[in-house]
Amino acid sequence: MQIDTIVVEENEPDECFTVGMAEGEEGRQLIIQTALYEPDDQDTQMGLDSYCVMDENGATYYGGIEAAQLTGTTLTLTFTEEATRELGLPSRTLALHLNASADDVATLTTGLRRALTYGNPEKHPHRIELG
Repeated sequence: MQIDTIVVEENEPDECFTVGMAEGEEGRQLIIQTALYEPDDQDTQMGLDSYCVMDENGATYYGGIEAAQLTGTTLTLTFTEEATRELGLPSRTLALHLNASADDVATLTTGLRRALTYGNPEKHPHRIELG
């Protein structure tokens, strides 16, 4: 997947932090989102105590990334089998080729570190290698 657009932002009115990557204007999208506050007991009981991954069709899964690795300008995400099914991914490993400036890649890696380590540590990726 060729990533042409990267967005990393806090949205205070919606109380969320978003890392978004898109393939052009009409292509695939991958969004990783967290709340701006720590999960509470109700979030934990409902399984909403982690980052969530969404696609352009609205498919959503909480947690589900086993590994995140950046090599050069390729971000490789490895998903659990269940997340792969729920998100309709073609395989557990998704290679995202970043067509972005060094500054945008740096912003992306900072945002990913923040998002992927949000909430329940049991749902954090086992491996995060983002340079």
